[in-house]
Amino acid sequence: MQLVAKTLFGLEEILQKELENLGAQNIKAGNRVVTFEGDKELMYRCNLWLRTAIAVLTPIAEFRFRDEKDLYRQYSKLDFSKYLTLDKTFAVKGAVHSKLFNYTQFPMLVLKDAIADQFRDKYNERPSVDTERPQVVFDVYISENNCVVSLNSSGAPLFQRGYRRNTGEAPLNEVVAAGLLYLSGWDAKSNFIDVFCGSGTLPIEAALMANGIPSNIARKGYAFQNWADYDEVLWNKIYDEAPKVPKRNLGFRIIGSDIDGDVILKARENIKTLPLGKTIEFEVKDFNDVVVPEGGGTLISNPPYGERLAEYEIGDLYQNIGNYFKRNLAGYTCWIMSSNFDALKRIELKPSKKIQLFNGSLDCDFRRFDIFKGSLVEHKYGAPMQPREPKRYKKKEE
Repeated sequence: MQLVAKTLFGLEEILQKELENLGAQNIKAGNRVVTFEGDKELMYRCNLWLRTAIAVLTPIAEFRFRDEKDLYRQYSKLDFSKYLTLDKTFAVKGAVHSKLFNYTQFPMLVLKDAIADQFRDKYNERPSVDTERPQVVFDVYISENNCVVSLNSSGAPLFQRGYRRNTGEAPLNEVVAAGLLYLSGWDAKSNFIDVFCGSGTLPIEAALMANGIPSNIARKGYAFQNWADYDEVLWNKIYDEAPKVPKRNLGFRIIGSDIDGDVILKARENIKTLPLGKTIEFEVKDFNDVVVPEGGGTLISNPPYGERLAEYEIGDLYQNIGNYFKRNLAGYTCWIMSSNFDALKRIELKPSKKIQLFNGSLDCDFRRFDIFKGSLVEHKYGAPMQPREPKRYKKKEE
């Protein structure tokens, strides 16, 4: 059957590789989506294993329409009783890119009405809508006059892994975190550090990868479990076969640190629902004080953009980050994601790679800095740089 995996901008090729590893066929990457073919078993596996997917969809209809009234008529031709019963709640979500609609949510409201009218005509009763925790989710994608209606097999977005009990002020989306790990080229076999870890998303996703544990191992449910053709035996087999025990000794270290002790407590709470043992070392430290393991590795951090610190301190913070790299990270590949492009210049190192990504609605750069052993680090304009002594920074006063 035809399947569609939704993702975030910039992660399409990564998701394509994930699908190849799971055995998907006829894979094609698009804009924020990857289409592929597979069976019910693959659909179940995708929901459990995919780290960079937001949802897995199964298209049920595609058609062209002329106007709003015609859209309703086309919706009404579908037999929704195949997918929904009166005892199940439902919701309609999606995306609209069409000049026909001033209000982009309108096509979803039309589908909701078409479903309700069809059930009322057949059964004199309509199923309930639940926008928070629907049991059945319909997805609408409209591009100009073309419409695709799908069933969302995931339900709640797949970045809701089930392990996050507590978060900091600006938690990093789990799908973004997994994408950063893949894009960085980290091999899941060498040291990993995040010196602005917040509630621990990057170290947790890294530890799941390193231990070969599925991203959604702690998640409680999926929309496909409410479908009429749900195969509980097949799902239990897939889930039971998945690794749930951490490796006895990784042979390297995964470190997450933050200056804020409260968010480190939240990070430690978050890993209690996961089978990770003592894989991650969470520390309450200013990044300047983090001791880097020998042997090289990868650092990925998502430092404050300006929301958590007073603006006048941001430049100094990023300059300190650059100095920290020069003093301590020889032999490491360092990556920084930030939407504060002026502050990124204050790192004063020449990035060897730049990748455009989005963290929510924020346009960000994901930049790589290679810190070489045995030589001075080169300034972005060619002059050799000597590391400065660190300046301490403080959180913005509430």
